[in-house]
Amino acid sequence: MKLSTISRYGYRAMIELAKRWPEKAISLKEIAEAQNIPLRYLENIMTRLVNAKIVESTRGRGGGFRLLRKPEEITIYEIVNALESTLYPVPCIHGPTTCDRYAECGARDFLEEAYEAFINVLKSHNLKEAADLEKYKIEKRRFKNE
Repeated sequence: MKLSTISRYGYRAMIELAKRWPEKAISLKEIAEAQNIPLRYLENIMTRLVNAKIVESTRGRGGGFRLLRKPEEITIYEIVNALESTLYPVPCIHGPTTCDRYAECGARDFLEEAYEAFINVLKSHNLKEAADLEKYKIEKRRFKNE
């Protein structure tokens, strides 16, 4: 299964918010620079995450974005699901009305099994784990380069 650019960037933006949790709100510019995400693209991503009630936005001096819940309470699935239009690898997994060959298709069952495994992995990991792993990898690389 391939995630779109919006999910990959959104995931990175959320990691940045988690790494700075529970500090003050973080501006779009700070998130974009820290994670190397185009600012215009990030605006769209953050709007979707606000609408999904995963992050909140505050305006004015000291404004920006922050997580609505603790990073350990936000699954990777929630983030990706808020940003992708669908996570199905093929339309027929959605139901029998999507394909005339639904009942006899030999590949559908295997693709459905792969989809369920993918979703279970996304649901079994949270944002805190992802942020901690990123911090660890950055430190490991920094130590290796010294």
